[in-house]
Parts: sequence; C-alpha cells; structure tokens
Amino acid sequence: MRRRILLATGWAASCAAAAGVRPAFARDAFPSHPLTLIVPFGPATSVGVNARLLQPHLERTLGQTVELEFDQGAGGLPGHLHGTQVAADGYTMTMISASLTAQPWLTRGGVARPDDFAFVGQVTSFPSVLLVRANSPFHSLADLVGTLRDRPESLTTGQLIGWWPPALAQALFFLRAGVKARVVASYYGGSEQVVALSQGQLDFITVGLADVKPSLSTGLLRGLAVSSHTSVLPATPSFREQGLDVTTAWWRGLAVPKDTPRDIVGRLSAALRQALDDDALRSDFAHSGLSVDPMDGPEFRQMVTEEYKTIGMLFTSLGLNVQTPKQM
Repeated sequence: MRRRILLATGWAASCAAAAGVRPAFARDAFPSHPLTLIVPFGPATSVGVNARLLQPHLERTLGQTVELEFDQGAGGLPGHLHGTQVAADGYTMTMISASLTAQPWLTRGGVARPDDFAFVGQVTSFPSVLLVRANSPFHSLADLVGTLRDRPESLTTGQLIGWWPPALAQALFFLRAGVKARVVASYYGGSEQVVALSQGQLDFITVGLADVKPSLSTGLLRGLAVSSHTSVLPATPSFREQGLDVTTAWWRGLAVPKDTPRDIVGRLSAALRQALDDDALRSDFAHSGLSVDPMDGPEFRQMVTEEYKTIGMLFTSLGLNVQTPKQM
C-alpha cells in the first residue's frame, strides 16, 4: 500500500510538471516577489537618506523591487520592534542603527534587542571624534587626560541631548579614563557643539564625523581621537590605540527576524555586499557625504552585540539602566 501511495504521488507530481504546475512543496527561488525595508527614522534623516540611496542598488542585485517603509519616532524604538515582529521569510528587512544598542537599556516597555535579529550586514559607519581647537595646548589624548586627572572638572565640554553615539563615546571616555569634565551646555546637534568649540566656549567636544567634516578644511580644529579609523582624519589615532576602549559610532546595516532561514539570510547578505561593492553606489553615497563600510553578517552581529553589552555596563554605572541585563 505504501509503495502505491509513493508511486501515485510521484505520478501526480510528474503530471503537474507536464501541465506547467509546480508541486505545492516546491519553494520558489528567493526572492520571487517584492521586498520591504523598514526604516526606523524619517526620510530626511541620515538613516533615511542612507536607505533611499541603497534602495535602487539593492533592487538591482536582488532582482526585485524593495519598498521603503518609514516607521519613525521615539528614537527608532517602534521601527526596530516592528522589524522583529514581521514574518521571518526574508521579505521584510530592517535598517537597524546604533539606537538598537542604547535605547533598550533606557526603556521599560517592549523593545527590540540585538539577539532578536539575524544580521545581513553593515552598510555604513560614522566614527565619533574628540576635538579641540587647533591652538589648544592639548596635542594628544594623553595631554587632555593628564589635565583632567590633575584638575578634575577644570575643562569644559558640551553634552549632546539624547544618548546618541557621540554622547556615548564621551561618557565611555570619561569612564575608561577615570576623569571628569565640566559640562556647561546641552546641544541638540553636533554642529552646534562644533561652533561653540570654534568660538572658544568649550575646551573639547565629542561629535560624529558627519557634523565636523564641513569644518575640518578651516584648520581651526584638531582631532585627538576617533572611535575607528577614517580616511577623513588619517593622522588621528583611535581611542583604542591610545589605551581606551571607546568604539561607539553612527552605524547602520540590514537585519531580518532571528528565525529567518540561513540560506535566505545568505542570499540577502550576498546581494548587499554586491551592491556595496559597486562603484555607482559608492559615488552616490559620497555625493551625500556617506561612507561605505561593508561588514558581513557574523562580524556585524559580533560588533553590535559587544556594543550592546558595553552600553548596558555604562548605563548601569551611571544609574540609568532600567532593564535587567539580558545574557547574549
């Protein structure tokens, strides 16, 4: 009887194939229809611009339309959470950003965490930069640290409102170096801090590279440390090279729900890397002031996971951690 059933099943499949109908158990080659990319920030934000520039190149390498869905607000929390709740079939990706590693520690409600995602790859990353004026007596990070240790809170700096990567980098710098500075003002953007530093209102600042790039050609500012190497400041050493583990940056990349099949994640990763390696994409990014910083899924996951743990530790030390630490 069992042999008859198997033969009948095979005969039915053959008839279906002859009629141009595929058996129900045959899976379409991925992707077989349009995809969606959730963007947890608005179209005009840096993350939104990044997604819009990536879109046509990703469509080319995937061979399908990629529709952008802007799910903005609350520092990226709703959009990231939405990205974990969609079907784990690879057809809905999320452009995750650095808020994924900071905001969960500050929120008691439902949030997305790094281990809720399978990582496709990093797209771009802007390092954080510690700056002084060109005429400052501090010519190295060691000079600055030495003064802050000898005379705590004798030097002034600004604070970026919201726990964005440059603010995290500065807080980690204080923690790792065991120093304190006097925060004299809060700013909504890094460009405002650059102006205040240039005008002598602050002794040093930590901002994102994108905020300081327009001012670097003036020769009025000097970088003492970056969270990662950048061709924009090739002579500026990293924090790590100077003995301090500070790496937070404005990064963003693509991810899908954690239960997405490996082969589909692999197909998306290959398509992303192919898009990022294209000269046309690099030109489009450069015209908008964006770097191209490819990182494959496993490496990207490791970086994000380590940053998540580091920021949890930082917020715990500052008394800001409202979550029970989650083992990764």
